Amino acid sequence: MDLNEEDAAGDGTTRLHRGLWRHWGTPASIYGTIVYASVVAAASGEHDDQASAVRLLVFSLVSIVVFWLAHVYSTALGYHGDAARVGDRVSASIAHALRESGGMLEAAIVPSIALLLAALGVLPADFGVALALWLAVVMLAVLGYSVFLMRGRPFLVCLAGAVVTGAFGVVVILLKSALQH
Repeated sequence: MDLNEEDAAGDGTTRLHRGLWRHWGTPASIYGTIVYASVVAAASGEHDDQASAVRLLVFSLVSIVVFWLAHVYSTALGYHGDAARVGDRVSASIAHALRESGGMLEAAIVPSIALLLAALGVLPADFGVALALWLAVVMLAVLGYSVFLMRGRPFLVCLAGAVVTGAFGVVVILLKSALQH
């Protein structure tokens, strides 16, 4: 079952899963979550304050937009260069790339909330950074779990998917810790 394909006979749950999958379950959203967490981890300091939280938020958002633009560009080039699409217009390739890459930007939303709260002084900056990174881990784990759940796999397989996918975020956190100590 391809969750990205429409199925007129699908029930309401399947349509809901497909709708969520189209935004949050794409390879671009998984990749975007890992990239965003990596940028946050690499750009944050050992003892961040509110001013550095503002800089970190701006730097992280600008970075994910640059990565997204590169992803859109490379996806459009690859799509347009496909032999089956020789007669297609460039605009069709760009539209395809925008659809395929949207999850990369959406992946930054949840971790950015923690950074925004730190930048506004609502949360201590160090806590905001840590929360952003752990939210990325949770997002990755949920994505890994959901992929297998939507495919009707047993609970233990779903759990294994969550652990493996979430582990990418944990590795980012471990790298951050290793760099700062």
